[in-house]
Amino acid sequence: NNWLDDELGPVVQGAAGKLEKLHKIYAYVRDRYASTGNRGIWLSASLKVISKNKNGYVADINLLLTAMLNQQGIEAYPVILSTRSHGYTNEFYPLINRFNYVICAAAIENKLYYLDASSPALGFSHLFPQCYNGHARMIMPEVAKAIYLSPDSLVEKKLTSVFIRSEKPGEWTGHRTTHAGYYESMRVRENIKEKGEASFFKSIQAAYTGDMALSGQKIEQLKELDAPVKIEYDFVMSQQDDLIYFNPMTWEGYKDNYFKAAERHYPVEMPCLVDETYMLNLEIPAGYMVDEMPTSAKVKLGEADGFFEYLIDQYNGTIRLRSRIKLNRATFAPQEYNTLRAFFSYVVKKHAESIVLKRKAE
Repeated sequence: NNWLDDELGPVVQGAAGKLEKLHKIYAYVRDRYASTGNRGIWLSASLKVISKNKNGYVADINLLLTAMLNQQGIEAYPVILSTRSHGYTNEFYPLINRFNYVICAAAIENKLYYLDASSPALGFSHLFPQCYNGHARMIMPEVAKAIYLSPDSLVEKKLTSVFIRSEKPGEWTGHRTTHAGYYESMRVRENIKEKGEASFFKSIQAAYTGDMALSGQKIEQLKELDAPVKIEYDFVMSQQDDLIYFNPMTWEGYKDNYFKAAERHYPVEMPCLVDETYMLNLEIPAGYMVDEMPTSAKVKLGEADGFFEYLIDQYNGTIRLRSRIKLNRATFAPQEYNTLRAFFSYVVKKHAESIVLKRKAE
């Protein structure tokens, strides 16, 4: 593959070590080669033709990436796997036709980096959730080594904080910051790429049924594919009734239970683990008092499979809330379904509770 020298020379120029080379080559292939879809694990043309055309199927692009890395002295191997929609593979009887997807595994200093350069949306060492389907095979010169890509190794971590105060009668001002999870960040980037930032924030405003205006909107790390995005904006809303019903989860929270069926005979397979935290600081408006407020609660899912906490208190004229959902497993057996369903039913019910503010008698 000496013909790759001319292509890769400018790409790796100035790279200080193998890891930086790996980053540069991965970004080069991801950003300059167009995927024409997935069509199994075999090359559709020679690597030289794929390099010339700058496009190919998923296997073409990731096998070319593997060749490029090896040509630059980076130990790399193809990994064949079965995506979730294609079904499981059997470690002890790995039939070749049960595999339908190829990624690349690069080894540097005893650490493996799993790479998929077929999508311009994926950051370094990130894969689509569909690739985390258990048993896979790393194709090596002497033996195909069994590896495991488990959804339990993925954590979608999200943090949202909201601060609200009222400086004028009937007008509430606030600031909201969301550090999105990685895959939510991918959806945000895709949405903005398709419709633009203005449309993205317009949809946020439309989700609020009352009179609300946004300002100071910004999204950080939108083009940094290796990192999650940070979404910030200020808002102003009107609330001036004698009784104000305010949901402290604002535009966050679980509104519907994912698990609607009364029974289930198949395992529940989530894309990844969940760790979502929401925090609210609400200054009680002048002239109002708290009439009703949700109570704090904490429930466990199984012995150590996860938990939900909803901690709320009132201190020195401020209502403080912290809600957190954490799941430590992504796969649940059919006999665990009712417990999982009841857990999320409780979350939905708790997230629907409102704070009631009452105007003080003059």
